[in-house]
Amino acid sequence: MEQLHFACTACGKCCTEPPEMTVLEAVRLGDVFVPSLVYRLTSVPRDDNDAALASLSPHPHFRGMDARELVTKLRESTAVRAAGAVVHEPGWDHHIAITVRPWTFATRGCPMLSGRDCTIHARRPHTCRTVPVRYDVPEGLLVRAFRGTVDAGRASADPFECDVSDAAPVLLEEGAVVDREYQSARAAGIEAALAERDLAARLLQHPLLPRVDRVYPELRKNKLVSVSFHGALVAAHEHGLVDTAAARTFCSAQLTLLDREITAALARKRREDRDVTARFRTLESAYETLLARYAV
Repeated sequence: MEQLHFACTACGKCCTEPPEMTVLEAVRLGDVFVPSLVYRLTSVPRDDNDAALASLSPHPHFRGMDARELVTKLRESTAVRAAGAVVHEPGWDHHIAITVRPWTFATRGCPMLSGRDCTIHARRPHTCRTVPVRYDVPEGLLVRAFRGTVDAGRASADPFECDVSDAAPVLLEEGAVVDREYQSARAAGIEAALAERDLAARLLQHPLLPRVDRVYPELRKNKLVSVSFHGALVAAHEHGLVDTAAARTFCSAQLTLLDREITAALARKRREDRDVTARFRTLESAYETLLARYAV
């Protein structure tokens, strides 16, 4: 019986970037991160597209897998299941999902990491709660993803300190999650992502945001496209997913956070900060406008 053991040692070395979040998580963490709305493309070849299947270039964790088996598993991922739109082309289904990633001045690491400590540990997003294998990895790929993540981390220049010894709790058994805490965190993450599928469809048609036909060509080139989050807040409020009090709280928190970030950037006087500073000034204006709207 194959068992994979894991225990987090709180080394903080896997916190290499700010976490990916759902839209509602970003609203909840408005005092912590400056969110950007992200369009993510997952292109899946159809079963009869033999040429694409033969030339598939998977993530390194999944190299060596049978292409048809891999594609079958990818269709079970939250990126596919929570997609707000699907663009169909001969031999392909292109799934467009909505997620959130923070904008930051930092070049690496999560800004919420202080030494080895996560300063928002009790409030951390679902992606953080499901380390070392994110909740959006389908169950049939968990073993490969676990080994790839842990092995790469432990072989990095600043090696992860994960405990994968036999003394650590069993995380995976015969490819299935058996750790109850991780099971619960994974289920919650999947549920949260799928609950926003209808919101994603609305966002992809909202007048304040790029529509599918506009963003799709760029997605085909880059797989990810980031835009200002304020349009997502408006859409979520319009559809009753964020009430007026929460929207007002978010805007106020963003204005405080943006002011602090801009002030710090100006004090640093780094040329490389200029683009982010300009973006943050534009966001300040957007959230000031929304705060006035929601104050009525």
